Amino acid sequence: MPKEVISSTTRRERACLAEAHRRARRMATRGDLAAAAEILRRAIKRAERLRVHGTRAALVRALVTLGTCCLDAGLADEGMQHLRQAVELDTRNSDAYCALAHACEKRGLPDVAMDLLQEAIRANPRCIQAYKGLAHHYLEQQRYDDAIRACRRAVELDPHYEAGYVELALASERTGDAAQATEAWANVVRLNPHNVQHHLGLARSLMSQGRLDQAATRLREAVDGFPENVESRQALAELYAELGEYERMIQEAQRLQSLAPKNPAVYELLAMGYYQNGQMVEAVDAVRRLISLEPNEPHHHLKLGILLQHQGHVAQAMQEYARAADMSSENDAEIEVAARDAITSLDDIQVRQILLRAAEDRVFRVKLRRDPAATAFAHGFRLSDEAMSALANMDFERPHALEEDQPPVWH
Repeated sequence: MPKEVISSTTRRERACLAEAHRRARRMATRGDLAAAAEILRRAIKRAERLRVHGTRAALVRALVTLGTCCLDAGLADEGMQHLRQAVELDTRNSDAYCALAHACEKRGLPDVAMDLLQEAIRANPRCIQAYKGLAHHYLEQQRYDDAIRACRRAVELDPHYEAGYVELALASERTGDAAQATEAWANVVRLNPHNVQHHLGLARSLMSQGRLDQAATRLREAVDGFPENVESRQALAELYAELGEYERMIQEAQRLQSLAPKNPAVYELLAMGYYQNGQMVEAVDAVRRLISLEPNEPHHHLKLGILLQHQGHVAQAMQEYARAADMSSENDAEIEVAARDAITSLDDIQVRQILLRAAEDRVFRVKLRRDPAATAFAHGFRLSDEAMSALANMDFERPHALEEDQPPVWH
């Protein structure tokens, strides 16, 4: 066959394959994967019949697209077959390696995928997709130093690669390089200022370095830019607490309450802010609301007991301490110990008050000897069973009953 005829045939077949490839990509974009795959199957079959060198690059591109379409359509075995064929046809094609690596990831073969990505880099040291894939794998394997190197190379090749900066920030945080993490988050925010999570990442990175004022500025910008976002407003309220700015903390928590009225974290913040600001009644109300949302959380009852004790509501405080101790007896030893210590302390205070009154009030002392439980209750005292039992056995005529060095004997 004349040379010019072969060249003409090759050019014509290459053009047909390229056109089929374009049509298939458009169909795949619209979600018609089956039609796209069928077009490519026929076009590749015709191109393979020619066995000419001039169609190889176009054939590899078509095989990669066909393999990807098959994978997306759930035809994993066929997809892998086409992608392997693409790699065999052109061992220097980094796109083919990356596509096959992605297929291996989907089939649960991460080690094979990483080997293929390394091959892609050897074939093309500037293959950004390979560096992106390696960075993701290194992060999952907690190989943070390797992830940082891969991310740096990826963003060098593509300074607008947003996900690369995110992964660089995350890997840097894991290695403790807060300065590098902050720089990476700043680049992420620069590339995409419309993602609130990027602003939060930058703010938290600044906080990790103790740059609280700068973090507060960033969070205020996030709140202004995303006024309906709960997470950013909660982070700002928590930061105000750390800065000791309780008025601002309360304001942010109140705004947060209007956005998420059933979020327990809102009432945690309100209770803390009110308490630190000396607004005890409001703090109690916030904790009661917290308990209504999470009634089986012992820590809330312990907190309410402390607030009620500060207000002088002894009976209610003892009741909340007892609830906290009972609820945490099996699952939270720390809360149980704290609750029982609070009961012991409150028993001690009340018994000393009872003894002091008995020493000064003869009528009260006589009633106390006759019926200690009823007398104590009638005068507003609320003791535990152990303390009440000990009180019933006390000699109220002893002059040294209130000595400061006298240890409590009811627990």
